[in-house]
Amino acid sequence: MARDKVLTGAAGEHYVAFRFAAMGYAVGLTTRGTRTVDLVVANPDNGKSVTIDTKTMQEACTQSGSDWWWKWRMGIRAYKKPIYEDFFYALVDLNGDPTKTPDVFIVPSKELGRLLEPHPEGVDPASGKLSDVWCVICKKDAETYKERWDTITDALA
Repeated sequence: MARDKVLTGAAGEHYVAFRFAAMGYAVGLTTRGTRTVDLVVANPDNGKSVTIDTKTMQEACTQSGSDWWWKWRMGIRAYKKPIYEDFFYALVDLNGDPTKTPDVFIVPSKELGRLLEPHPEGVDPASGKLSDVWCVICKKDAETYKERWDTITDALA
């Protein structure tokens, strides 16, 4: 069966929402088509909240020899997205198999810029000649972001 991009995105959003709800946080999914924010997560004990933009790939991980990395398509507006202390990205890798547990990389919005790769490579993001932008997390950076739910739970504390 062909995979629908909208359903892939919804799977990632609902998985992240499930994880936060299971931890006891109040979670709201935004209306389909809302720009930038997919989830609002709040701590019901103190009222603190954060917003999350999810990006989901069926198979984000690529391996070449002993090296590997993960990539998510962010789109050409990625360089213009907001940077706030309470705004995060949840990058979901569904691992190509619905029976496997997805991997989630939590990236604070203030750190996204250093992970972005313009395409074609070497094109200045300000040139107006970008065709696409990807977020790339290399193996050496994986432990900084992979399954780092505490990055967000600490912001909600």
